[in-house]
Amino acid sequence: HTCIFCDSLSYRKLDLCLACEHDLPILQDYCKRCAEPLPEGQKICGSCLSNLSMQIETIALFNYSSPIDQLIINLKFRNNLIGARILGELLGNHLHDQYQNKSKPEIIIPVPLYSARLRERGYNQALELSRPISKKLNIPIDKFSVKRVKNTAAQVTLSAKERQQNIKQAFSVDKKFKYNYAAIIDDVITTGNTVNELCKVLYGAGVSRIDIWCCAKSQFKNA
Repeated sequence: HTCIFCDSLSYRKLDLCLACEHDLPILQDYCKRCAEPLPEGQKICGSCLSNLSMQIETIALFNYSSPIDQLIINLKFRNNLIGARILGELLGNHLHDQYQNKSKPEIIIPVPLYSARLRERGYNQALELSRPISKKLNIPIDKFSVKRVKNTAAQVTLSAKERQQNIKQAFSVDKKFKYNYAAIIDDVITTGNTVNELCKVLYGAGVSRIDIWCCAKSQFKNA
């Protein structure tokens, strides 16, 4: 395999050499609920402490900075599915370590795309990321029970308030959904509005615990 970043032989099953992997921007100290960066030693941010109504834990692997940002952009908009395999493998390895001594979710839910956007893109990047993770952790993927029922505008173009409004009531859950402990997978978390809205719908369907797994945390810049 050839490294996706430096074109050298990777000498492993992944299209990423060890030298480039060691240079990736790992997210160090962050809120275990929303993934906002925190001072060392802190586990949860003030905003999340004041709103603990839902049992949520977030695991984010990278900062949304070079070269991870370009890898995700290429995955989302340029049909580069090698990026999904690399990111999925890396996140899967990280999650495998995180869940060594604790119970794992029963089911993986990739954040769904609206049907028209799925047709246009040809694939859901969150589902593609989920595949290697599902394999590594031996947790099945449910790609049918949760649907995006609202054709939302791209969150990246919106202000914080518009993002919240845009994603409201965007998801629905099948009445037959019967899991208690679920994991949501997305590529990037910025404000967290999308995953929070999905969490609300899942809690409404009877889920009691949700973990959010994402490749990268992006800082929201409100122009």
